[in-house]
Amino acid sequence: MAPVADASQIMRLVGQWNAYSQASVAALCSELASSTSHQTHAYMHRRPDPDIKTSMAIEWEQSIVEGHATHPMHRARHAEPPLAPVDPNTELNQLQLAFVAVPRSAMKVEGGFEECLSPIYRYAQPTGDCASARSSILDHVDRALELVMPVHPLHVPAVLAMFGFARLLPFSLPAAAQASLRTVVPELPVPFGFNLKLPLGIKTSSALRTVSPWSAFVGPRVTQAIPHILRGAPVEGALLVAGEPASAVSADPDFDIAKYLCCVVRQDVEHLCRSRGERVIVAAALTDYSDDGVRAVVRHWKLETLAERQAFLQSYTDRLFDAFLPPILNHGFAFEAHPQNTLLRVDASTGEVRGFVVRDFGGIKVHRPTFRASTGADIEMLPDSCTEAHTMDEVFDLAHHTLVQCQLHRLIRVLGLHYRGDGWAIVRSSFERRVPSDHPLRLAWYQATFELKCFASMKLDGLYRHYTYHKVPNVLFYKNEDEGVVFAPDRHI
Repeated sequence: MAPVADASQIMRLVGQWNAYSQASVAALCSELASSTSHQTHAYMHRRPDPDIKTSMAIEWEQSIVEGHATHPMHRARHAEPPLAPVDPNTELNQLQLAFVAVPRSAMKVEGGFEECLSPIYRYAQPTGDCASARSSILDHVDRALELVMPVHPLHVPAVLAMFGFARLLPFSLPAAAQASLRTVVPELPVPFGFNLKLPLGIKTSSALRTVSPWSAFVGPRVTQAIPHILRGAPVEGALLVAGEPASAVSADPDFDIAKYLCCVVRQDVEHLCRSRGERVIVAAALTDYSDDGVRAVVRHWKLETLAERQAFLQSYTDRLFDAFLPPILNHGFAFEAHPQNTLLRVDASTGEVRGFVVRDFGGIKVHRPTFRASTGADIEMLPDSCTEAHTMDEVFDLAHHTLVQCQLHRLIRVLGLHYRGDGWAIVRSSFERRVPSDHPLRLAWYQATFELKCFASMKLDGLYRHYTYHKVPNVLFYKNEDEGVVFAPDRHI
């Protein structure tokens, strides 16, 4: 733990120099310590490597050892009161969902929430004194006045403490957690087809992993707009979208309270893709080390030579841009396509990358005037929603951050194609074939500098939905180790 202690001392000095509050510095140091201890545990207790042709999507989700490539608190599991501290030995992958009964009048429900959850209600198992009884969870509520809400088991103390009307029900249901921890896959004896995104009062990276009313509101509306979002894409089937057809969230007018009681119902990516003869792999798993010390993407696709790694990056980049650039170019719509939200669809028999599936609408950016003009439709949002882009530059910036900085940058490095510069040449070539030289997206992405989020400063300033940036050279123009980033003005034209 010496490195953590050293880091804490350094952060305290930085806090003094910059006049940050000691409370903010202490909180950041605590989260750093959590990230370090949980990362150490993850290295020492890694799961067996999945297989690209046979493994289920959840196996890839739970195989991830490392988190965000540049966030110092990427592996933190820092519980906020009234939740108990999360020890590194805490089982987070397999859990037993809890349930509470709440007044319908205290909730805002979107879509067919109860219809979607009906198999969960049917197969939830009685616990405690009710374990021997053959009763249904719905037998324990007044269905005319009450709604049954699933709750992450670690989050139960927060729900009971903050919502005096919530009544814990003596039922549970097994589920498996995805990489995000708060999104779970219920384990049922019948096909279900949905995952549940649930609040969890734990800080990982920059945010407390609760679920806001903004997200609960916009999810079903983006889902209705999926045909419009995908309209005009030149490569049919390049992108599939995991919709969020229903949600329920506390009606408390204080969104900082309401975000602690929510459930978003999301289509299961496995269910979407298996019938197509495809396997699904969360992109974040590709850049992890396999159990033999080789990066997963190199090992599983047998990328032994430079030419093979270059060919894989070319194929991956082409399909990534075929999937995510058309909604931006056509409709002013950008998905938050970082490696945790983006999943590869690979041929079940050959392992060839066919396309992508994307999930989670909480961090999208939509320039609604452009979207309305191109589709004749709109995506309604609550006031002050961070998903509404007030300029197209916000759309372009999100796409650059998630696709280039978060996804391609890390993949290029693990493929050994960064310092030579050939990885970025492949990306530029693929981008230029799809985006005209005079298009605003080309102008935006081909700036000499780009802004990166200052994660530690944001934490110290208490920022979550607002950001602090620092300008850095645009990595798209990285040439080689000797020359570094070489900006070519002609590319700006």
